[in-house]
Amino acid sequence: MGVFVLCAWLLTAGLGGYLATVWIRHGGLRRRTPRVTRLPLWLVLGHVALAVSGLGAWAAYVVGGVRSSAWAACAVVLIVAAFGFMMLLRRLPSSGRHSHGDATAERHFPLTAVVAHGMTAGATVLLVALVTLGKV
Repeated sequence: MGVFVLCAWLLTAGLGGYLATVWIRHGGLRRRTPRVTRLPLWLVLGHVALAVSGLGAWAAYVVGGVRSSAWAACAVVLIVAAFGFMMLLRRLPSSGRHSHGDATAERHFPLTAVVAHGMTAGATVLLVALVTLGKV
């Protein structure tokens, strides 16, 4: 089951990598004012860095069977999910003072890619928790 979860995590990471590429290609790294992007750099980079470190911890669990790595990956994936949810909420359209229509880099995300990333991420979080707790 651990290998299956690893594959789910890698699929999620691949979809996230695609979204990151779209964001960067449309100026996500260059535009640092709140008027242009709703995603602060610390949130995006924190999401990516924690996701990669959690994936590494899960890989260590799968390869070496170290139970503490599974618990570390479980803790990290919950934080990654919280960061992802914050990015989703910040991406939603609003009429607030920082909304500027199609000017933001994240407005170029294909909806299907966002939904697919979110669905695989949700499944990954659930599977990591279940495997770590020994329920599967």
